[in-house]
Amino acid sequence: MFSRREVLKASAALAGSAAFTGAEARLRAGADRLCYAPAIDVLRGFFEGKLSPPEVLDAQIRQIEAYNPKVNCITRTHFDEARKQAEQSQKRYKAGNPRPLEGVTVAVKDEYAVKGWVTTMGSRLLEHAPPDPADSPVIERLRAAGAIFHIQTTVPEFYVWMTTATPLWGVTRNPWNLAFTPGGSSGGSGAALAAGFTTLALGSDMGGSIRIPSSQCGLYGFKPPFGRVPTSEVPYETQGPMARSFDDLNLLTQAMVGPHPAVHSSLRPRLNFPVSYAPVTGWKLAFYNGAGISAMEPAVRSAMDQAQEKFRKLGATVEAVDLGFNAQDMSAFIAGLFSTSMGGLATEAMKAPEKLAAYTRFMLESLNGKTGPEALVAADALLDRYHNAVQKQVFGKGFDAIVMPTLATPLVPAAHGLEPAKDTVSIDGENVHGLGFAFTWPWNLLGRYPVVAAPAGLGPESMPIGLQIITNTFDDLKAFQLAGAYAGVAQPLFTGDAFPKFV
Repeated sequence: MFSRREVLKASAALAGSAAFTGAEARLRAGADRLCYAPAIDVLRGFFEGKLSPPEVLDAQIRQIEAYNPKVNCITRTHFDEARKQAEQSQKRYKAGNPRPLEGVTVAVKDEYAVKGWVTTMGSRLLEHAPPDPADSPVIERLRAAGAIFHIQTTVPEFYVWMTTATPLWGVTRNPWNLAFTPGGSSGGSGAALAAGFTTLALGSDMGGSIRIPSSQCGLYGFKPPFGRVPTSEVPYETQGPMARSFDDLNLLTQAMVGPHPAVHSSLRPRLNFPVSYAPVTGWKLAFYNGAGISAMEPAVRSAMDQAQEKFRKLGATVEAVDLGFNAQDMSAFIAGLFSTSMGGLATEAMKAPEKLAAYTRFMLESLNGKTGPEALVAADALLDRYHNAVQKQVFGKGFDAIVMPTLATPLVPAAHGLEPAKDTVSIDGENVHGLGFAFTWPWNLLGRYPVVAAPAGLGPESMPIGLQIITNTFDDLKAFQLAGAYAGVAQPLFTGDAFPKFV
């Protein structure tokens, strides 16, 4: 985990940059801009006594009260508890013994167990579930680092959809354009970051659930390889960080990773994510346009072209590849997923189908008779085929990383999924049903590959567009090295006039 000295060193290194100058301007501009200040700058302000944890928390609470009625990305607030934590953090700064994330607010996806909080998984079936008796491993770890937990964020029911709308909590909307979704399943966390409701946020990723909201909300996100962050035993799923900047993503990742005695799958030894990374001059990058999964909207193609030019300016070469992924294989992946312990959740949910969201019933009914040992065997065979293709076409040919789009279009309606028989998304003039607009799920099947999500600018309707950076199995630091270099030349969001307008 970053030490106090490391965080100060990183802040000092940024002090002369345009990004830091913009952050300083935001700190001076009032409460609304204070809500968007990067974690690394907020920590520096705390260390130097220019800011206090209660000051930042109160600014974000005012932002929540002003804008969450429009965005609707919070299930429950925990402001009294958070204020007590902020006051304790301030005392630690005055005493000279702050912890690495002391006083930084972190939004918690309605999946992570927090002692005394109720986890609903977005379902009416769990609306009155008993409070969690203990913190989950990641929450335990972040609490020990001094993080402040002030809000729980919305999710699609049982995390099974790629947008965020439920009968329990309503429709979550994107702060960049309220007509569209912030994505899912970590949609509430993505929207909370884009809205300035929090400094950092927690997500999880089972089919793109960190990367899709990151793309939709102009954020950085990380789908760690399975086991890097202590989470469940489902090999396609992982928990991970979300942030408005690469440096903040790096900071939160460093605080989350490492083995935990309660999680059998957590990897040893702990991987250290450094404060800074070397240039990528001379790297060889493979660009995959998602052929076989979906076409792309022209605006997404344009954004990908511009991103490739940025990588070339960094001194890398970029060549097109075809990985042979196919949209029809998504059903085999989903059947395999629900043949793991996820199947037990589905069994319980279908005992009260009348209480489920329409997309949950649609998803679970479509799996009837298709899960079990044979589905797991088929998913494993698909995994082998995809893995061999990636190794043969990319890493076996000396490429350092894969770059590809996250979504075929950012223009996904906010309520998508509530009427799954009717809901469509337009992609290059064609109406697409279901979840065929995402390029993310193959990397959950291939769960040992690290994937960093990064913003690729604003597209039509003021909606962000995102890309994915994939490196070889468990080579997380190489993915961060490329993402960090890209962040230095990418179009900055949450600075200047590039803020959500909440309309």
